[in-house]
Amino acid sequence: MMIPEKEETILLKNFNRRIEKDFGKVYSLFYNDLFYFTAKLYQHTEVEPRDAIHDVFLNLWQSPSLKFERLTDIKAYLYVSLRNHFKSYIRHHQCVEKYKAGHLLDKDSFEVDIIESETLSTFHYILGLLPEESAEILKLFFTGWKVEEIARKLGKNKQTIYNKKSEAIAYLKNKLSKDSLLLLFILVNSERLQREKWGQKDL
Repeated sequence: MMIPEKEETILLKNFNRRIEKDFGKVYSLFYNDLFYFTAKLYQHTEVEPRDAIHDVFLNLWQSPSLKFERLTDIKAYLYVSLRNHFKSYIRHHQCVEKYKAGHLLDKDSFEVDIIESETLSTFHYILGLLPEESAEILKLFFTGWKVEEIARKLGKNKQTIYNKKSEAIAYLKNKLSKDSLLLLFILVNSERLQREKWGQKDL
């Protein structure tokens, strides 16, 4: 999410001073991107992503000597901190598959995971522009559900599903740029292929 330059300058100044309100704003600003990234890291563990994120922000709060010049610097620091948090978890929990440690140390994989997390966050932001029912129908449709299946799941008739889907697409066309629409279709297609690969159906 982009914020005006003047607002960013004030936010950074107050964040570096560890003013609670502005520290919380940065937390909210980056939370979704960090959540998807952390959820992937800890997907085969019992660790809640939000707990890992809280730990990293708490450590940052307790390190007032750390100063940043840009919001992107804070975000980069948080991604690395979350990776290190997971590395520490691996060292102390033998239940995690060993291959994950190798994957974690792979620079290219780390960067891909960040990109994937931020695009997923954008995907859900775009769906968040729609009414809740329309967003659910569109997501189900793009992740491989057939109209008949969606109708059964939601207790609606097929024509209602067709209408809601068409309304949702028309709404997004009016609200989003062509690039954003292209990103949406790429993301949902990627998610659909992943679910088909692993035989998943329920969201």
